[in-house]
Amino acid sequence: MKKIYHYILGVLAIGSLSSCNDFLDILPMNSVVLENYWTQKSDVTSVLMGCYGSMEKSDCITRMAIWGEVRSDNMKYSSSAPWEIEQIVKENILPTNSFCKWTAFYEVINRCNTLCYYAPIVHEKDPNYTETELRANVAEATALRSLCYFYLIRTFRDVPFTRQPSIDDTQNYQIPASKFDAVLDSLIFDLEAVKDDAVRRYYTDDNDLAYINSSRITRYAIYALLADLYLWKGDWERCIERCDYVLAYKQEQYEEMKKREGNLTNIDLFNNYPLILERPVGSNDSGNAYNEIFGTGNSFESIFELYFKQQMSGANPFVSTYYGSNTAVGRLTVPTEFYEGLPTQKTNLFEIADCRAYENIVRSSSATHTIGKYTRQHITFDTRGTITENSLNLTSMWHPNNSNYANWIVYRMTDVMLMKAEAEIEKGDFDTAFDLINAINMRARNIQSASANNALQKDAYVTSQQSMRDLLMDERHRELMFEGKRWFDLVRMARREGNTRNLANIVVTKQTVDQNGIKIKLADPNILYFPYFRDELKLNPYLEQNPAYRTGVDEDLSKN
Repeated sequence: MKKIYHYILGVLAIGSLSSCNDFLDILPMNSVVLENYWTQKSDVTSVLMGCYGSMEKSDCITRMAIWGEVRSDNMKYSSSAPWEIEQIVKENILPTNSFCKWTAFYEVINRCNTLCYYAPIVHEKDPNYTETELRANVAEATALRSLCYFYLIRTFRDVPFTRQPSIDDTQNYQIPASKFDAVLDSLIFDLEAVKDDAVRRYYTDDNDLAYINSSRITRYAIYALLADLYLWKGDWERCIERCDYVLAYKQEQYEEMKKREGNLTNIDLFNNYPLILERPVGSNDSGNAYNEIFGTGNSFESIFELYFKQQMSGANPFVSTYYGSNTAVGRLTVPTEFYEGLPTQKTNLFEIADCRAYENIVRSSSATHTIGKYTRQHITFDTRGTITENSLNLTSMWHPNNSNYANWIVYRMTDVMLMKAEAEIEKGDFDTAFDLINAINMRARNIQSASANNALQKDAYVTSQQSMRDLLMDERHRELMFEGKRWFDLVRMARREGNTRNLANIVVTKQTVDQNGIKIKLADPNILYFPYFRDELKLNPYLEQNPAYRTGVDEDLSKN
């Protein structure tokens, strides 16, 4: 009953708050009505669950993935893709493209702002609503708000930023966009202020409700988000410190599990980092890490993921439509080069025995392959010995078409490990960075020792910073493929390098026509970000269109 209760509250919160057109004026209410509503602890809980419910809606989760993946080298469009997706892939993004709409994120932001404004008032009214609960709820809402702003600045660069809720129709929320760096610093300031107020665990790991530890914001989710923000800021020391906090917790969790369960058959140490085994002890089949992380969800490695489960909430609105199923190709597909030749010969990205190749991608007879990550509930295959198509013996159980309940992962342990590795590389500690990267690579290839002949060889990479950077980007590519990370990774790389040459050379590999024209277009650093949706320029005269997308019409809108 508790499981159902959490999500009933979310539905009630979503239904009780209306929406309108303005990007920030999402939840205007008469102030008397609002103040009458905010009287007890359950009102805060209801709106907080509504924040999660808003993030799980189609408009929001679809943009998390589209903004973070489609412009990268990971994605091509299929014959079923809408025209607007086709234009994004072709780097022909217009301000009228509906994927430039940001309303879904500002809806979450305004719900969070409203909670942060009213929760202290509830604390004064309701003696059962403790100071600790208040601070934890505000930390949770602050993290969700910060995550939304983080998506926005990585996508649009400069965005309107406010911590004030839209609670009165008389308020004016036509404000100019704040600069990327200013928003980034504000997010860091906000999260640093609340990071230790958040709940560590909602339930113990052996409890039926332990899944909530990664389907709601915890202290460790905030630290992971902070690590990411510091990575974009270039503050390597603080990024490493925040990563270490999360990784120390995972080590502690691993030791608790060993103490409680004895010898573990599905988790082992790789360079002293506990990771879920691809091939559990006593099994001949690989795929276990995928099954726990993406199939079941809320795994040992999870830090924060948006939660979808049958009988409790709606299906994941994005995966079936865009990634596909066993009966339908999704709107997005995979360039052939990532899989072509496997399993008998390696590709530029994957070694033959790399389990992630068979988990991420599904072979197709067409010019592109289909996406396997998130679309399958369960997968098994055999990478022992000489690998051929027959010996691979790959079997899959798919999510039904239009009924995909896969959780959408925002942060997990290997992502944090790779963030730390990136910061260590920029700081100059190549040995520590290599150990982190190699741990993930060994898990993926069922290698138990870093000294194994087929493991990555440290001497081949630690000779230069650029070699380590390339290794890090390749490993992030392999590990986090189709998780809404790749385009953002390439943008972060281009920002650090001060030019777009490497980014352009990478992303045009998927293009079949006009590669040179697209390279020329991508030479403008402004074009790495989406344009503001044209309707937003009409609503907010303080917005000025990204220079890469200005037209005569947009110039006029900005001046009015």
